Amino acid sequence: MKTFNEAPDIEGPTVQHTITPGQEPAVAAAVIWRRFELEGLPAPLLACCLVTVPANELIRKLPTDRMPAFLAAEDWGKWLGEMPAPLEEVIACLKTVEGVNWRMEKEQRAAKPRKQKPTISDPGGLF
Repeated sequence: MKTFNEAPDIEGPTVQHTITPGQEPAVAAAVIWRRFELEGLPAPLLACCLVTVPANELIRKLPTDRMPAFLAAEDWGKWLGEMPAPLEEVIACLKTVEGVNWRMEKEQRAAKPRKQKPTISDPGGLF
């Protein structure tokens, strides 16, 4: 990922914040996935889930208590199963990233244009 989004854990409309992880060209988030063979489907169903860890100091300001688990480059092989490791070592790859130079900005959304009242010459307001 070059950026990722988080939103506060509060009632009301979702307010997204974009987080840019420092000077890294990209970071790797941990996911788990599974393949399901379901009767009646022409192809397998692939499902995945983003793994989360406790939020770091920056992201707790939203407020929220979780963030994606990002993998250190040296842990990729363990997480992907390319390097044999006991389950405890694989789970230990899931860490809260602290002390990094990340930037968080409130996402700016463009205002939705108001629909015009339809007229005979321009019925577009009906749609």
